[in-house]
Amino acid sequence: MKNIEKYKIWIVALVLLVLGSCSKDDEQFTTSPEPAWSVQSPELLPSSFTAIVAIPDNLNVYADDNDKVAAFINGECRGVGTLIKEEDSGKRVYFLTIRASDTESGEITFRYFNTRLSYLYQAEETVDFESDGTYGSYDTPIILDLQIVS
Repeated sequence: MKNIEKYKIWIVALVLLVLGSCSKDDEQFTTSPEPAWSVQSPELLPSSFTAIVAIPDNLNVYADDNDKVAAFINGECRGVGTLIKEEDSGKRVYFLTIRASDTESGEITFRYFNTRLSYLYQAEETVDFESDGTYGSYDTPIILDLQIVS
């Protein structure tokens, strides 16, 4: 009988220890409203650059067909991605035509908005705009190294 009591005490102590060690994720992220990204006056931006990008697998789990990818030069939206999705494989690739003036050669930054989570991400990498240039391909899209914008 004393052995049973000892086991009960140990089980209760173990359960309390396990429950006490479980805690909520302390990291809090700021949600963002869905952006209305568009290219202003594309007819005034005759040069173009093509980017074929994808989001990393850890975010693809939360991906939605309404997610958005956009390209920016000097903080101004210069291209909005079109999602190409293979139903069989689940592959998700974004095609972007990025616009600039004939004399422009700024750095392109990428942003991604996840509609399911309402989180805005920005890519760590940048790429120099080059008229008629290409960044990535359908078979080997550039996987964006995304960090949440808080």
